[in-house]
Amino acid sequence: MTVTHGPVVIRRRLGWALKQLRVKRKRQLSEVARLLEVSPSKLSRIETGQVEPKYRDVRDLLDVYDAGEAERTQILEWANEAKQPGWWQPFAVDVPADLDFYISLESEARAISIYSMPINGLLQTEEYARAILGSAVPTRTVAELDVLVDIRMRRQNVLSTGDGHDQTLTLHAVLDESALLRGPSQGTVMTNQLSALLDHSDRENVTLQVLPFEAGYTLASSTFALFEPRESDDWSVVNVESTGADAYFDTPADVAKYRTIWADVVDSSLDPDASRDRIRRVRDRFVSRTT
Repeated sequence: MTVTHGPVVIRRRLGWALKQLRVKRKRQLSEVARLLEVSPSKLSRIETGQVEPKYRDVRDLLDVYDAGEAERTQILEWANEAKQPGWWQPFAVDVPADLDFYISLESEARAISIYSMPINGLLQTEEYARAILGSAVPTRTVAELDVLVDIRMRRQNVLSTGDGHDQTLTLHAVLDESALLRGPSQGTVMTNQLSALLDHSDRENVTLQVLPFEAGYTLASSTFALFEPRESDDWSVVNVESTGADAYFDTPADVAKYRTIWADVVDSSLDPDASRDRIRRVRDRFVSRTT
């Protein structure tokens, strides 16, 4: 199976490692930039992972910091990986930055915890995804919509055992009950989608729960995802969806806040067995309407 990489996450990992070396050597950003004959802003963007660093620049920085052999080997390996495009990029040159980062986080995660008001993309059927994406961006051409649907379906490969990595991704998804009822108007689309959810719930690396209407108020006010990194050099990141642009949080305080919100949502949700029963009952209602 093809190994997937998240270049945006790798750039952040690489930049953080270079910054730690600079701090350890007690070198100022402006001083190092002057030595390499680059602008301090460029060096800052490398350290924050905002740009794809040139291999030569990374090598020169390692020389300035007198990096050890093990550090040098690992960081240069990351520099090579950061240059490799994500599997999704050749399919859509206009993938927005939010999605680029999001798929990179998926590709580099060991565990993802998601609270979702629609059915999450990792659990969607192709017909459901096409209907949802078509409604969200009605100005897209058929060809452009095909690309978006294809990317969404390929993203689900991260749930396959290993996905080329030693560690299998674990997904814990809590769906708001409204997600089971709101969807494409064609009943068969929702019937098939809810059946797919039941199939996903049987996977060893997927935990699926439903937040029922009767749970009342919870701390969650929008869809969010908490990404736990596979590599110890990375850090946890929270994605919060909004109508405009997504927001990302990675400070310890923000991540801790969303862990509290996540715990509240899980505690308010039906357990996995009861969740399957709820999904099955809703699916059967859709079936009765279409027969």
